[in-house]
Amino acid sequence: MAITKGYDTRKAVLDYYVYVPLGAADAALEQVKGLSQKAVETAKEQRTAFAKLYEDLAKRGERLAKSIQRSAYTRRAVDQTKAARGQVKVAANSVRKAAGSTAEATRAAVRKVG
Repeated sequence: MAITKGYDTRKAVLDYYVYVPLGAADAALEQVKGLSQKAVETAKEQRTAFAKLYEDLAKRGERLAKSIQRSAYTRRAVDQTKAARGQVKVAANSVRKAAGSTAEATRAAVRKVG
């Protein structure tokens, strides 16, 4: 573009001073849009990775639980626990009966003495 005698730099700057902030705002807006898109993509990737990790841990735990349930040691411990529970019930009944007998014997002794 050829500069003519009537061209004034100051006038050109003043004519375009409104456009500079608009251009800067537009450039900033484009950068923000790009950053927000990157943030959304990163969040989706993180969520996918977390879901995969969660699923893997759940499967791993399920395998371990099944392995423990099938274990001979676990079965033996469960059987021993059942037997011990039965023995505790029998012992509790015996103690209850003995306490009842002792109470009756005490009452009878009080009657004889009294």
